[in-house]
Amino acid sequence: MSMEQSFCAEQARQSGIDIAGSASEHSLYVAIACSPPWESNDLDSKGIPENLRLLGKAFYDDYDRYQTRFLLIHNDQLQLENRTRVLVFRKPSGLATGYEKQEFHLRDIHDVAPLVQQIVMGEPVSATPVDEPSRDILVCTHGSRDRCCSRFGAPIYHQARKLVAELGLQNTRIWQTSHIGGHRMAPTAIDFPSARYYGYLDAESLRSVLTHEGDIRTLDTIYRGWGLLPWAAQVLEKQLLLTHGWDWLNCAAIAQVIEQDEAEDFNRVELSYKTPGGEQQIYRAEVVADPSRTAQLKGSCASQSLSEITPYSVKSLVCSRWGLRPRAKPKVQTIEN
Repeated sequence: MSMEQSFCAEQARQSGIDIAGSASEHSLYVAIACSPPWESNDLDSKGIPENLRLLGKAFYDDYDRYQTRFLLIHNDQLQLENRTRVLVFRKPSGLATGYEKQEFHLRDIHDVAPLVQQIVMGEPVSATPVDEPSRDILVCTHGSRDRCCSRFGAPIYHQARKLVAELGLQNTRIWQTSHIGGHRMAPTAIDFPSARYYGYLDAESLRSVLTHEGDIRTLDTIYRGWGLLPWAAQVLEKQLLLTHGWDWLNCAAIAQVIEQDEAEDFNRVELSYKTPGGEQQIYRAEVVADPSRTAQLKGSCASQSLSEITPYSVKSLVCSRWGLRPRAKPKVQTIEN
C-alpha cells in the first residue's frame, strides 16, 4: 500500500510507539451537540451560526489567553427536541480527580456563543445549568479531518454504545466527536469528567476503560494520558497508574514541570496526589526523551512524509510524604542535543 493510501494509525500501532504524554491540556472544553457531517474545520460545518464560528476563531487565534477547545458531539439517541445541548468542562485549580462539568439545554444554537463568552469572561451566566450527573465518553469519528478517525473511530463508537447498554452502566453516555488530536492513535477517545485520553482502542480495552476492571496492563498500549496534567507529567502519571492499579483512578492529583531544557528532552516533574482515604504523597521524577525508541511515522493520513516521534522514559523516581522534601535530590540527567 502506498503512503497516500495507507492509514497512519495502522502504521503507528504496528510500530509499538508509546503514546503516553499525548493528551491535550485545556482550561475549558465546550462540546456542542450538532449532527454530522462535519467539515474538516468543525466550526465551519453546516448548522454552526456565524456568531459561534467567529467566537471560535477569536479564541483559537488567542489561545494562550482563553485556552478553550470547542468540540462538536452527536448521538442520535440523545438528541433534544427543539434544544441544543452544550457540555462545558472546566479545569479546576488545585488537587482534582477531573474537570468540573456543567450542562446547558439552550433554545437555539445561536445562544451558544453568548453563553460561552459569559463563562470564559467570568460574567453572570444567562442560562440555567441542567443538573444531570453523567460520565461522557467522546470518541473521535471526524473522518473529514483524517480518514483514520472515521475508519477506526466509527466502529468503536457503535461498539461502546452497545457495550454500555449490555453492561447496564448508569449515567454513562457515548458521543461521537470532532477532532480531539492524535489521528495516528485512532480510534481515540476522551473520558469526561476525568479527561483521560485513550488511543488504539479495541473491544477488549474498551471494556476495561468502561468498567475499570481487568488487567491494568491493558492500559499500557492505549493510555494517552490525563488531560488534567502537563504532558511531561502525563508520562509519569501513566507509570503510577500501572503500578497502583485501578484504584489510582480515584485519586486527586496536581502536577507541575519544575525544570525543563529548551528542547523539552529533559523534564523534572512533581506530582502530588491524595487518595479518597486522605493519604497524601508527592512523586518527583525526571521525564527524558528516549532516542533509542524513536520511530519514523506519518502524523496523519494526508502526510506526504514521515516525522520522527520520540517517546519518553521516567528516571530517578522519588516518593515523599506531603510537604516534605525527598532525602536525596534526584540526579539531573543531561541530554545532549
